[in-house]
Amino acid sequence: MRHVLALVGSRGDVQPALAVGLELRRRGHEVVTGVAPNLVPLAERLGLDPVPLGIDSAALLGSDLVRRDMRSAHLVRRARALRAVASAGWDELRTGLLALLDDVGGADTVVTGLLGQEVAAAVAERRGLGMAALHYCPVRANAVVSPVSGLRGPGATRAAWALGERVRWDLTRRAENDQRGELALAPTRVHLPARLRDAGVVEVQAYDPALVPGLAGEWGPRRPLTGFLALDDAARARLRETGSGTDTGPEAGLGAWLDAGDPPVYVGFGSMPVADPPGLLAAVDAACADLGARALVSAGWNDFTAAGGASGAGGADGAGADEQRVRVVGAVDHAAVLPRCRAAVHHGGAGTTAAVLRAGLPAVVGWYSADQPMWGGLLRDAGVGVARRASTLTRPGVLAGALAEVLDDATAARAAALGSRLVPPDRAVAAAADAITSSGRA
Repeated sequence: MRHVLALVGSRGDVQPALAVGLELRRRGHEVVTGVAPNLVPLAERLGLDPVPLGIDSAALLGSDLVRRDMRSAHLVRRARALRAVASAGWDELRTGLLALLDDVGGADTVVTGLLGQEVAAAVAERRGLGMAALHYCPVRANAVVSPVSGLRGPGATRAAWALGERVRWDLTRRAENDQRGELALAPTRVHLPARLRDAGVVEVQAYDPALVPGLAGEWGPRRPLTGFLALDDAARARLRETGSGTDTGPEAGLGAWLDAGDPPVYVGFGSMPVADPPGLLAAVDAACADLGARALVSAGWNDFTAAGGASGAGGADGAGADEQRVRVVGAVDHAAVLPRCRAAVHHGGAGTTAAVLRAGLPAVVGWYSADQPMWGGLLRDAGVGVARRASTLTRPGVLAGALAEVLDDATAARAAALGSRLVPPDRAVAAAADAITSSGRA
């Protein structure tokens, strides 16, 4: 079978799907990979021969539209920004996916993530192709996991999901029907979740059932819960990231730094834009001083050099941080580094959440938006984490207080026990590949 991966968004949106692509290729399937332009090098290092698809996700996340307008106190400006972001890059995704399909002579299945799913579904419909989707958190109506923090009860939970689907449809209806018009498809009055459900499309739930008990039984085989997806050891080694054993340059000293003291607290926000890097480093340093801890800060897609925290230099002098207490590095190999830590402070993205859980660490989730508050709530409910809005972490005492809540023996024991119960990554990837191969056209 030939599977075309149409993957847009941040690294957290793309990398888990690449693990499935590698597994499909191992099984002898043909895998054609399209990813956001800024993530082409990532997929290249994995040997997937990618082509750029859609728009640069780092540029979008760093744009005024996301960093300013979506956070505006002006409700009209915020609403306009939400509508613009919801369909950002759809034209480029449609034209790029059509061209990719033409170049390879068609496909059996189009595989997509949540972002851009409306476009991928329309292209698959127009070309008569099978489709499969990967979801990294619950995004369909159910009575088990609430989309709103603190909401309890199946009736209220279902009502909240219904409202969320209406809001999403209001934001994207015009843009989606514009895409359908470009593809010579009739406009639709039905939102995408209902259309995919009625068409029997497989939507792989790529997160662990241990965190959402009861959800697998409610959704059934068309929304299988596979467990969190992750690259295997060989693939991770090809990425050559800090901690993988292939470090070069100044970051090669990370192992020695880890060995030189107690296990640190990991701090990393992935692709999320940190508004105040000096303030964050100062808050991390102050929390470590208060708690007698060390911290390893992964810059992710952020630039900490202005804060004095040059990647791999171990220092954060511009923020007044002690270089022995706080070390700043670039992207790290989570699977190699997190087991050497004692807790994690992160944004609550599904990929980082999975890596932290697998390492058996308690967490402070400093969330921004999307599924991140949900993951913070699920970790809190499991007794292995707390959640705070990311923008509050630089306030005096907030980060230290949050860490104090999770740096205790009881929370550490619960986190370790939960980590041991998760579906192993190889089984999760295999289950996702099984579901995708069942979704191709006859």
